[in-house]
Amino acid sequence: MDEILIILLILAGIWYWWDTQQCSEIVLLACQKKCADAGLQLLDSTVCRQRTWVRRGPAGGLQLCRLYSFEYTSNLSSDYNKREYGYIVLIGKQVVETNMPQQDSERLVH
Repeated sequence: MDEILIILLILAGIWYWWDTQQCSEIVLLACQKKCADAGLQLLDSTVCRQRTWVRRGPAGGLQLCRLYSFEYTSNLSSDYNKREYGYIVLIGKQVVETNMPQQDSERLVH
């Protein structure tokens, strides 16, 4: 019985790692597209998972939610060292929220 439990725990760990890798790729592509559409540059071409939690979905099942952060800057900025920070929330494999403060403030000004 202990062997079965150990195997199930190992399989759950492998599944979680694989699912997290897929979600990171989805988020990276979404961030690249969002930055390109806004005329911004995604710095380091990376996203960083900040938090993972479980929530109950609309059908009553459990869903994994993940919060990722990323850094970006304006391509036209004279200060290339100015980094802005944004975040993106993924529920399951669907992007549900993106926040890019510089993009929002520039949209209000122009």
